[in-house]
Formats: sequence, structure tokens, C-alpha cells
Amino acid sequence: MTDPVDDEEFLKQRLSEDPSEEFLEAIASTIVDEMSESFPELSLKSRPMDAVLSDFREKKLEEVNSTGQYKRKLNYLQTYLTEEARVESTEDLTSEDVERYEKWRKYESLSREDPLSDATLRDDLYLFREFIRYLVEHRMAPARFEKSVEIPEVDYAEGEGVDEKRLDPEIANAALEYLRKYEYADVEHVSMELLCQSGPRRGGLVGRDVPHFDYEERVLKFETTQATPLKNDESSEREITLYGDVPEIIQDYLENQRPPETDDAGREPLLTKGNGRMSASTLQKIAYKWTRPCMVGLDCPHDRDPQECEAAQTNNAAFKCPSSRAPHHIRTGYITDQKNRGVSAEGIEQRCDVSPRVQDLHYDLPNDTEERERYEDEFREAEDDPDSGFNHD
Repeated sequence: MTDPVDDEEFLKQRLSEDPSEEFLEAIASTIVDEMSESFPELSLKSRPMDAVLSDFREKKLEEVNSTGQYKRKLNYLQTYLTEEARVESTEDLTSEDVERYEKWRKYESLSREDPLSDATLRDDLYLFREFIRYLVEHRMAPARFEKSVEIPEVDYAEGEGVDEKRLDPEIANAALEYLRKYEYADVEHVSMELLCQSGPRRGGLVGRDVPHFDYEERVLKFETTQATPLKNDESSEREITLYGDVPEIIQDYLENQRPPETDDAGREPLLTKGNGRMSASTLQKIAYKWTRPCMVGLDCPHDRDPQECEAAQTNNAAFKCPSSRAPHHIRTGYITDQKNRGVSAEGIEQRCDVSPRVQDLHYDLPNDTEERERYEDEFREAEDDPDSGFNHD
């Protein structure tokens, strides 16, 4: 037990050193908790989340003209809180739930594979922040929750921005090396192998069945069905070759670790943890988990102590790591890396089901050095041409 005098001196020292906002909020929360015991009227109220959402929906729809648009936005808000975060009452809502809404809405909430546009995301986050503010004003959530909702910048003059995040090849290689050594041929390892070494869409990957994998031919087939459609239906159907040790890893998983599971349609999903077909949100969490640098033996590029970093404490908080990446970012990193290695746009179109035009717009995101290196050979050949009118030798 610490000495109260020591605690007082510690607080004085911290407060004299231009304390962080987080530290001040922690003190404020402690004071409120202490006061709530003596003044019950200051304590937070607990109400069923369904009832609160219903009240907020009624209030909001009375304020706006475009009720159809807001009904859709409110439906996403309700789906996240009640089905994804599973918040039954206002006292169950956590800061992590508040912070994760942005990534859920952008990458996980839609049936399509492409992320939500920045402009739409910005509008939805304004509404989400308004809901959190509603909870705070009615003493159903702490005030600090409102600051957890960050509204992204959108340059409307230049058009909507492209999501420029991608998985760094160094982290991809470290993740696969770590998984091959410590988590060999379990479902998370197989998921990351296929994400990092073939760049599939999230929905396309979770829709694969055991018969879609042909060990002898070393291929994975992408076929569309009504239950697990591909993005472009029949035009997305294709076979991709699996290279290196990937076929052996999948075969070892099937023989030794995959439970004998079927989905609701009686099919055998390739990726399962023992309760039917893996969901897209589970695959998303696996991607966040294994793309944290500290998780796979790399130093933290953000100068954080893994023992204290919130994103490193639990896998559910992995999305908070600035380096963690969703399946969409792994796909972007894979396609960019293949273009850096000289693979043609047509080759990537066949393997990843993405047209050259969309590659250029959304998936091929080289940095300045990579872009320069792509064309070095062309300019070197031109420089060596003795008939060049601009040859300076």
C-alpha cells in the first residue's frame, strides 16, 4: 500500500510538468467516481441500449428532412452497437467500442469489398459523435468518450481521397516467418498466408471451401455461389497458383488442425475455427492481430513500450496500433509489391480480380523511391543508346 504523502507528491510533480490530457482525464474520472459515492445524482445512468437508440432515432428523424438517408445511417449505428459490439446497456459501452466504430464502418459494415468513401465516413462519424454526445449529456457515458470520435479530413476540392494505407512488406514477411515457426498450419496462419501471398478480397477468401483447394495442382479456385458470391459474380471466377510452401501449409492444416465443420448450407468452409464458416469480421481481427510489428518480433516503429501500449495488451485492441492493417490494406500492399517486382497489370488482374484502371486508382500505391526504381532500367537503356540526341557522354 502506498503512502498518501508519496501519492500527493507524485501528483504535484506530474501536474507541474505540463501533464497530458489523458492524465488529467484520469484524475477527473477518479474524482467523479469518488464523488458519485457521496452524491448518487452524479453517477452515470444505466439504460438498455436498444431503448436509448430508439429515443435517439426518434429525436434525430424529427430534426432532419432527408429521413431516408438518416434511417440508413442510424441502422448502421444500431447494427454496430447491438450486433457487433454487443452492447446491451449504456454501462457496457467502452472507449474501445467508441474508437473501433470508424474502422468497422469503413471496412467491415458493407457487403461489398471496397471501403466506405471518406466523405460518407465523415458524415457517419458526425452522427456517431452526436449520439455519443447525447449519451454524455444525459449522463449515460463519460465525457471523455466524445473525444474518442475523430472526424477525418476530406479535401472536397480535390475529390475524395484514396485510402493510402498498405501493409509494409517487412511486416508481412515477419508475420509469416513468425507464424510458420510458432503457430504453424493453424487457421490464423493459413489465413495470413493466403492474404499476404495472393491478395484476395476478404469476402472471396472466407467464401472458399475445402474442395476449392487442389493440392496436386497447387491451385485455389474462386467460384461464386448464391451464398458466397464473388464481387463480380461469374466474371470474378478464376484459379490462382499457390507458390512456395503455401500448398503444404494448407494441406497440413486440413489433415491435422481443421475441425470437421460444415456451414449452414452443408458446405465445408476452408477457413473455420470450429463453428461454421469464418466470418469476415473474424478475418479482419486476424489481420489486425498479426500485422502489429511487436507481435511478430519487430521493434515498434512508434516508440511505444509494448508493456504499456493499449494496442499490444489484447487482440481485440489490435486495431488501435497505427501499423496494424485490415485485409484491404494487405491486398493493397500485395498488389503494390507485385508491381514493384515487375508483374504486369494483366497478371494482377487475373490473380486478384482487379482491372488495370482500378489498380492505378486504389491498389498500386508505390512510394517515391519504389516508383523511381520501376523505371530505372528503361532510362538506363535509353541513356546507353549511342544514337540518343540527348546523350551527354
